[in-house]
Amino acid sequence: MKNISLNVLLSKEKANRVLTFILTFVFIYSVLFTTLVTKRYNLKEGDIARSDIKAPREVKDQISTEARIQQAVDSVPIQYSKKTEVKTDTVNKINSFFTRVSQIKDTSGDEKDKIQALKSGSEISLSDDDYLTLIKLNKEDIKTLENFLDKTMVDLYDNNNISDNSQKDNIDDIKKAQENILFTVNSSKISKSLKDVAVSIAYSQVAPNFFYDKEKTEELKNEAIKKVPPIMIKKDQIIVKEGEPITKYQIELLKDLGLLNDNSHFQWYIYISLSILILLVISVEWFYLYKYHEQVYNDTNTLMMINILSCISVLLARIFSVVSPFLIPLACVPMLFTLLVNHKISLTINVLNCILIAGAVDFNIEIIILATLNAVVGAIILKKMQQRNDILYSSLYIAIINVIFTFSVGFLLSNSIGDVTKRASYACVASILSGVLTIGLLPFLESTFDIVTTIKLLELSNPNNPLLKRLLIEAPGSYHHSILVGNLAEVAAEEVGGNPVLARVSAYYHDIGKIKRPYFFKENQLGNDNPHDKITANLSTLIITSHVKDGVDLSREYKIPKVIRDIIEQHHGKTLVKYFYVTAKNSSKNPESINEEEFRYPGPIPETKEAGIMMLADSVEAAVRSISDPTKSKIEEMVNNIIRDRLNEGQLDNCDLTLKDINKIKQAFFKVLTGIYHQRIEYPEEKPKNSNV
Repeated sequence: MKNISLNVLLSKEKANRVLTFILTFVFIYSVLFTTLVTKRYNLKEGDIARSDIKAPREVKDQISTEARIQQAVDSVPIQYSKKTEVKTDTVNKINSFFTRVSQIKDTSGDEKDKIQALKSGSEISLSDDDYLTLIKLNKEDIKTLENFLDKTMVDLYDNNNISDNSQKDNIDDIKKAQENILFTVNSSKISKSLKDVAVSIAYSQVAPNFFYDKEKTEELKNEAIKKVPPIMIKKDQIIVKEGEPITKYQIELLKDLGLLNDNSHFQWYIYISLSILILLVISVEWFYLYKYHEQVYNDTNTLMMINILSCISVLLARIFSVVSPFLIPLACVPMLFTLLVNHKISLTINVLNCILIAGAVDFNIEIIILATLNAVVGAIILKKMQQRNDILYSSLYIAIINVIFTFSVGFLLSNSIGDVTKRASYACVASILSGVLTIGLLPFLESTFDIVTTIKLLELSNPNNPLLKRLLIEAPGSYHHSILVGNLAEVAAEEVGGNPVLARVSAYYHDIGKIKRPYFFKENQLGNDNPHDKITANLSTLIITSHVKDGVDLSREYKIPKVIRDIIEQHHGKTLVKYFYVTAKNSSKNPESINEEEFRYPGPIPETKEAGIMMLADSVEAAVRSISDPTKSKIEEMVNNIIRDRLNEGQLDNCDLTLKDINKIKQAFFKVLTGIYHQRIEYPEEKPKNSNV
């Protein structure tokens, strides 16, 4: 039956954790979703705008950017490459042609046959008259003409780029080349008969040597495209002005921004990306708690509070960013984390939460860095807080840090002194607001989740607390004993890494149950009148042990935090009320019939370091106080005996105290107790003088 109940409890805790995870995701998604979802309009080209329409976020102006890119591409000059082989091929053809002319000239046959032979095997096409002129030339003229044409064509191709006319912006370079040839021939000293045939041969051999280089042209165009910066529409920039007709360009911008009531530009990927981002951050936070803070992870109450604080962090960012992202109280939640949980968890969780805050501020890099800075400073600045005013002092320090940061980074990003000063002012106000919100939210979170902060403990330690006042007035001996136990517990807790403030304050309240029947406890009795002398040992035991239950009831009545209530319940564990047990056995006719369990405290045994320290401090202080003539050796022996008994009885089995810790506790107790119960010098009484009066 007990195993079934345990399984049900574990199953319920698991279900609560799953529910907490889901609710956290849904809440944060809902908050950040509002930064993405914008008002949509039923508009078309030519409509008159009824109000100004602003860009809800930064977006690329696709049309203007493409126009600028096209302009850059059009400005790239067409690239050509020169082919030198055209010159070589032309010279070779001319040389081959004149070699053939020389060969055919020396053959037998009439002129028509020679012309036909020259025409059929030649790569140079001329008129019959030109062929006839060449055949009639002597060898010296043929050689002169060949050399002249070789030089003319080489100079032509070396000094001119003759394009292929494939691009529309090219001029007719071939025609220009022919004009150059004509000028060269006419300017030469060769005979007129040679000039005509030279022009014909040269004209026939003019060919393009400068060709369009598509690959190089495309490369330059791509480089030009890369140099074109995208034109951006800034957040809150006016797209459409009230009263003006809407242009086609503006319609396209509204579509890109998702501001039109059509599904053509539904940016579903934004919402999916947001879901993945939130799930990732929450999962990493939970894994961190599971891996490194298992006790916190298994405490559903604390886990729920941690997630609520994360939700508050995102909500504050979303609300205040409407006015200015610099007005967000970024240090509020980190300070609450440190006060309610601890600075280590605060540091890790809040740095991760900066990713979520980024979503609320359109991923403004300046705010992201500022949020991270506040997460770190807010987590560590209250690590050793002593009073509530420390929160305000801390917020002032954070304000100084934020102002310095905003000014230093602001002038790197902006030249406007007024704009930077305004941001710094907002950051300063946000820091002070963080302190105010922390003070305001802290009591609510403390009471809702029954968590004890250092501030709460310090307030509970105030002697004017109603319950402590009652203890002082109604059970003054117990009050004095509690103060001494508090001193012992605080020093011991510091030595073993416990919570010294919790140990001390718990000590003040551990015996509040004695208020109900104060005179049944030795420290509150005056003289030799002992009410236990008039009742049985069993009844005395019941009265003595009931002070634990009475203390728990009183702590509930006065709304004392559960962590202190648990220590009240555990500070005696299941120890034996030895005095009345021995009394009962000695007074009984049948000692074996006395049940030892009836003379024990009901428990439970201590479950935390502070509860274990409380048990030892309470027992040790009471025992040492009973020593009639305390010396260092007697105190040390008593401390050792008490602690050894508690260890042997297994009273410390469930708390996290190691043997090394126990030894440190012994030394701490001994140091404090020898200071309290040191031997004092007995002052001699002054003998009265004899008087003759």
